[in-house]
Amino acid sequence: MSKTILSTSLVAVLAAAVLAPAALGADKDKSKASKDKPYTIDTCIVSDEKLGEMGEPFVTSYKGQEIKMCCKSCNKDFTKNPDKYLKKLADASKAQDKKK
Repeated sequence: MSKTILSTSLVAVLAAAVLAPAALGADKDKSKASKDKPYTIDTCIVSDEKLGEMGEPFVTSYKGQEIKMCCKSCNKDFTKNPDKYLKKLADASKAQDKKK
């Protein structure tokens, strides 16, 4: 019986050792995301679709800028030429600021 308890304890300790770094890394990613420059327009950076019309927007980060897309498939186009879309975001943000 003590072998069973010892084996169970060993498995629990090993599981904790494997899972603890992942849990700590998740907190680190959240704090990094909060430091990103916020996405300020209400349309997909790739397709110009209104965000939320196709479900939850796909959110990612690129060079310190939060990026939102209408769906995950738009991310493929974004990653092919991210600088094109960052410029598009900057131009749209400037246009939006002029309206205010």
